[in-house]
Amino acid sequence: MKLKVRLFCFICLFHVAVSFGQDKKENTVISKNYCTEIGRFDLLFDGDEIAGAYYLMPKNALGGIWGRLEGKVMTGRWLDADGEGDIILTFNEDFSFFTADYRGDDEPEKWYRDSWHGSLRPNNDKTFESNGKSYRCE
Repeated sequence: MKLKVRLFCFICLFHVAVSFGQDKKENTVISKNYCTEIGRFDLLFDGDEIAGAYYLMPKNALGGIWGRLEGKVMTGRWLDADGEGDIILTFNEDFSFFTADYRGDDEPEKWYRDSWHGSLRPNNDKTFESNGKSYRCE
């Protein structure tokens, strides 16, 4: 329960910050909807900052990420029902696909490399296949 409250607070604070910033400057936030092996993944890009939420279908739980973008690589943190830790998302040239490397704070020496992938949602279907992988969008 504590994790859900923390994640909910994070998402609310992010939306408040985005809304507050809109009063002072032109809206620069870009939203992208990805599908992954574990479910839907929605990201907000605001300059070099990224925040987002994903759905862990197997556990029926939400997760969140936040971090900084440098070029095509985001370095940041994740938080979900499994715990929390570091994450690196590497995007392709047009940001239509990413691969993720991550590790948990409980095992900081153990990185899961190229183990999570996302592709922009191509249509309203709940799933699709691409490059030999099955992607879930809900």
